[in-house]
Amino acid sequence: MSEPHDPANENPEPGDAHAQQEALKAAFQEQASAKPTKSRWADPDTSLLRTSFDDAPRFPVEVLGPFWQTWVEQSARAANAPVDYTAGTLLATVGALLGNVRWPNVEGVWEHPSVLWVGLVGNPSTAKSPGMRPVRRLINQIEAKRAATIDGEGPAHRLKAVVADLKDKAWRRAVEEALAQDKPPPEWPEDAEIPAAPVMPVLHVVDATTEGLITTAAGSPRGLLQFSDELAGWFGGFDRYRAKGVSADRPFWLKAYDGDPYTVIRKGGDLKNGVRAPVEIPHLSIGVIGSVQPDPLRDFLTKSDDGLAHRFLWMWPDGPTSFRIPRKSDAHEQADDDRARAALIAIDDMTTRVKDRPDEVAVSSEATDLLQTFGQQMMDDARGKSAWYASTLNKAPGQALRLSAVLTFLQWSGGAEDTDPPTTIDAARMAKAIHLMKVYFLEQAKRVRQTATVGDGEADARAVLAILRERDWRDCFTGRQLQRVASGRLANTRLRKDACAILVEAGLLYWKPEREGTTKGREREEYRVNARVIFPQEPTAADTAPQAEPTEEAA
Repeated sequence: MSEPHDPANENPEPGDAHAQQEALKAAFQEQASAKPTKSRWADPDTSLLRTSFDDAPRFPVEVLGPFWQTWVEQSARAANAPVDYTAGTLLATVGALLGNVRWPNVEGVWEHPSVLWVGLVGNPSTAKSPGMRPVRRLINQIEAKRAATIDGEGPAHRLKAVVADLKDKAWRRAVEEALAQDKPPPEWPEDAEIPAAPVMPVLHVVDATTEGLITTAAGSPRGLLQFSDELAGWFGGFDRYRAKGVSADRPFWLKAYDGDPYTVIRKGGDLKNGVRAPVEIPHLSIGVIGSVQPDPLRDFLTKSDDGLAHRFLWMWPDGPTSFRIPRKSDAHEQADDDRARAALIAIDDMTTRVKDRPDEVAVSSEATDLLQTFGQQMMDDARGKSAWYASTLNKAPGQALRLSAVLTFLQWSGGAEDTDPPTTIDAARMAKAIHLMKVYFLEQAKRVRQTATVGDGEADARAVLAILRERDWRDCFTGRQLQRVASGRLANTRLRKDACAILVEAGLLYWKPEREGTTKGREREEYRVNARVIFPQEPTAADTAPQAEPTEEAA
């Protein structure tokens, strides 16, 4: 008796590309049509059913100081959001307010801007935007106060612009007359130059392009905060303009994190005294706050290899578990927004001793000792770790330095005493910053990293499971039905079928292609759902091991 025909074992002659292709295709089809055994259906692989990774660490909100701890907790509770999202937005906002006004400085040899990049991670409808909203309201009020300071500059600029334009026209006429009389033309008067328009001193921008940010940053020397409700769009912008595979935006953002000087030549129409003038930004310091879903984040983490992802402080809390509508009668539970606004305005009102140069906030000797010990620990821990996590550990001391400055000014602004702004970062604040890094942000980095270790096929399979739960498909479904509701990677037929094949192999689906009647034609995909496992709360009679073929359902 001859052995069964196995296309995968065929050995076509070298160079017979068509035969090789057909053999591989047949082998793939045979593998894809495999059905789970009864034992596999009864004992499936449930690892794909996990909806989250390691348990999220608790954000130690007490490090914010008494007032801000209470405000963050009450604001998050009113928004039915995890406290992490509100606290993270506050940290990034204060970092941007300090921006180029106060920089922490260690022994005169190590300094950082205070800006932070904070990424809020969560599945859809986990209250990311509601958690950010309380701080965003304060930002809008700060910007309204800033705008009031330049209300009179608009009319004054228009008058200067008209006068300069008239003087330029008068000079042109004088040049024409001089040339007509064969005389030397007069010099162009410097007061004929139209002055630059005043720029609204904003604190935050929403999903701005790099070109727009350059103009805004040039007019906002204190620093900026990039606010993104969806960081996925910001990540995608890195691939918008590429030269030889290198993103044009990434170098800009690496400088924006470090507060480096930035100079760019203006476009051809922007001339100053007849010379193309560059835009010069003494310190490009831009903080980032935004939310992102796990799937786009995974794509960003797997593609980012220049350290951009390691500059983020990631926050991925467990989703909300209760819903409560705030009542007017609960006055004692309402966040004190007036005091919070006054506290942030106190930071915003700080000035620098020298124009375009941040004031130094010295790190005390005791705080420096703590930071040095932490840095050595991070260096030791990085040995033997994956390159990704080692990079995160190596950047942790710098993150702690930035956080120590933010926590110092949060403590000061929320205090009851009317004192001058701090000029030193003490050991207590440095200890809190290091504690925050150790127990929260480094643990969150591990959790976030797990999204990148999940293969594309496994992630697609999880996405199919999410559709099953969303559509409540407990019995069976067809490939056509899945196609109609699929999006993203699952919109691709091959990737969609591959994802279903993974679920079949795991014993979570049962698949047999078939066709009605005896005529030839394309076989229909129909999948039976192992509802006993996928919907464990409500088992159905159809959850027994498959004895018969799947039920027919109209495609």
